[in-house]
Amino acid sequence: MQGPVAGRGDEGPRGPQPVGAALGAAMVELLAKADPAARRLLGRVERPLARVWLAAWLPDAPQGTLVEPNCKIGPYRVDFLVLPRVVVEIDGEGPVRASSDQVVRERRRDRYLVAQGYAVLRFAGDEVWSNPWRCAEEVREYLLGRPVSGLEGA
Repeated sequence: MQGPVAGRGDEGPRGPQPVGAALGAAMVELLAKADPAARRLLGRVERPLARVWLAAWLPDAPQGTLVEPNCKIGPYRVDFLVLPRVVVEIDGEGPVRASSDQVVRERRRDRYLVAQGYAVLRFAGDEVWSNPWRCAEEVREYLLGRPVSGLEGA
């Protein structure tokens, strides 16, 4: 019988086990070695946490979906633009709490993007470290027009 897989929601002795930096870096490196197009795309992403999300996203992205990392939209730069009009933002690098000024800036940017016709899907750094596959799945479900499970009552 196969043991639990970190980050996929498999239960360990204290609940789901986070991916963590070491496994996230290994996941990124394996994908980059296996797929030259993924290697080029991952090379355009500076933040390790954003790389982990992209490495979870790419293998199961809906066919024909294009993603642009570090895309400039108006006066703002977003983590990812999933073409044509879905913005994926990943906040922080692990357990970081935003200052009130940061929260105001993020909300202002979100309002600008929505007013320009973009959907904004924002994930906390802790969410991505804990389960990047779940975060990627939420984006996939949104793109495919399916209800995103696990958000009831959120």
